[in-house]
Amino acid sequence: MRIVRPRLRLLKNDVSEGLRVTCLAFGFYPRHINLTLLRDGQPVAEQELTGGEVLPSRDGTYQMRKSLEVSTEELNERHHYSCTASHLSLDKKLDVSWDSEGERRSR
Repeated sequence: MRIVRPRLRLLKNDVSEGLRVTCLAFGFYPRHINLTLLRDGQPVAEQELTGGEVLPSRDGTYQMRKSLEVSTEELNERHHYSCTASHLSLDKKLDVSWDSEGERRSR
């Protein structure tokens, strides 16, 4: 069976009322993955997120994204955002982080 490790990115995009923080896992196979977006180390409730569907990529791998709308007021609270993924190809979880102050870290 073919096994391909996911790549993980935490993206931020300006929206009208603040930011959209997006956790993106891509390039993985097989299709099952656990992807979690965290705020200050705690999982963000699924009802606050958009996305979450596993989608096929043109190269035969899969991708998934989960996004959170963050208001300007919430940005002022300087939360720490991170994303973690568990997949069959990984010995341990894959993590990527971003602070609302703009610092990005990968582990």
